[in-house]
Amino acid sequence: MPERRQSRVWIVGVLGLGVVGGLGYMGYRASSRKPAAVQTVAQKVDKTTPVASLVPLVREGNAAALAALYERVTEDKDVARDEDSKLWMDALDALRSGYRKYNSYGRATAMNAAVKILNKYSVSAGGTAPPTWVDVLTPVHHVLSAGLVDPDLNVRASALGEVARLWSWLPGRQPIPREEDLLAEWKQGLHTPTVRCLGDKASKVRVAAVACLGLIPIDAAAAPAVAYLEDMGEGGGEVRKQVLSSFGGRRNLLTDEALLKRLYDPEPGIPDMAQLVLQTRGLTDEQISLGKLVYHPKAALRASVIPLLRDRTDIDPIVWFLMLTRDPESSVRASAVEALASRLSPEVRSRLSEMAATDKSPEVREAASKIVPPAAEKTASLPPLPGSPSLNPKAN
Repeated sequence: MPERRQSRVWIVGVLGLGVVGGLGYMGYRASSRKPAAVQTVAQKVDKTTPVASLVPLVREGNAAALAALYERVTEDKDVARDEDSKLWMDALDALRSGYRKYNSYGRATAMNAAVKILNKYSVSAGGTAPPTWVDVLTPVHHVLSAGLVDPDLNVRASALGEVARLWSWLPGRQPIPREEDLLAEWKQGLHTPTVRCLGDKASKVRVAAVACLGLIPIDAAAAPAVAYLEDMGEGGGEVRKQVLSSFGGRRNLLTDEALLKRLYDPEPGIPDMAQLVLQTRGLTDEQISLGKLVYHPKAALRASVIPLLRDRTDIDPIVWFLMLTRDPESSVRASAVEALASRLSPEVRSRLSEMAATDKSPEVREAASKIVPPAAEKTASLPPLPGSPSLNPKAN
């Protein structure tokens, strides 16, 4: 079934892609330090307090209890067992119920604690998870979903860091088909709000969203982040750097042409990053120089690359000429049309026909029309005339 195949795709392993600054760059990382808890009740609460005693306090928003629960799940990394599964479920429910009662740092801690509990049911915990593992998905989803829309930008960035580690999450037992579907739906439920974070006003959150999506091994799911290579909003330079870092190794998503445009990026460091990625992909310095001319700010220099490409055999000049047919300067488009006149592949014919019909410049439309007719003027097949033999075909 297509749904089954989709679900299996969602639980494949994550590619090893670079992330600028690492996910530790994002927001509050509760896993990197212990929360500075403040006791709000008279009774002594610490990591030695039984989890069953911590649960009602966490639900009430007790910071000391949250800190103690966090320490417990950080130190206890064993796989969840049948006999204590209900206890961990109660802890997750308490984190979900108490989430909004904490300050921003506490909310980030609550998310991290929830993910640590989830990981007790994962294949990475070693051992066999109880069959109730599917029950932990819903409360974890609720906590992370709240984090992704949290009013504090640092909490939102932290939530994206937590989600980034879950694209490859697998249970510590072989899931049956129905469970595979549930897991796929759960990950899809995290994917949708993650994509929304790409439009966040805070550049720190947009950076985190790009990095998060960059860790998804499925191209269609990761692709929305690539468009942010054009992010020119406030703090957009850091976002563009993250796109280069996260997607530089994924040529089918981040094209060479998109990288060439960034050779003139105004943000310091981005042109060097783009050039390094192009070199890593095997482009020579000469090819990069030619590509740099194609995107030069001056139209005369963009046009100057056309005679340099005409007789090249080490690269396909048609790709570059077609690119130049979309240049904002009409003189460059006209030169590209002339260069394509002797290279009439189906793709070239289609593009020239389109230009003959729709280009903004009369001169360019005329030049293209001399080579191929405009798309709107192609000869249509006429119906057979009355009396035509084709209307009364003879039987064999």
